[in-house]
Amino acid sequence: MTTPLEFASMLLGIIISVATIISVAAMGIRWLVKHYLAELKPNSGSSMKDQVSSLEARMDKSDTLRKETYLKVEKLERKVDDLYDRILDYLSNKDK
Repeated sequence: MTTPLEFASMLLGIIISVATIISVAAMGIRWLVKHYLAELKPNSGSSMKDQVSSLEARMDKSDTLRKETYLKVEKLERKVDDLYDRILDYLSNKDK
């Protein structure tokens, strides 16, 4: 049978061990969070936030260019259709 002093010593050892494990885990989580949050802050191009912002800007530019190109193609198609109609009218009036 254990004496109260041995029991207290064993209990204190368990408490210290658990506290050490918890504090090591907390410091590890703190380190991870700190480094992940650092990636989300802009820092002249090398962070994920900077890269995402750059991609968004490129996507916006690409989207604008795509819309402008679509409008130009539509305008060109209308002109070609109009020219085709005029050629048909000319050819049909030429035979008369």
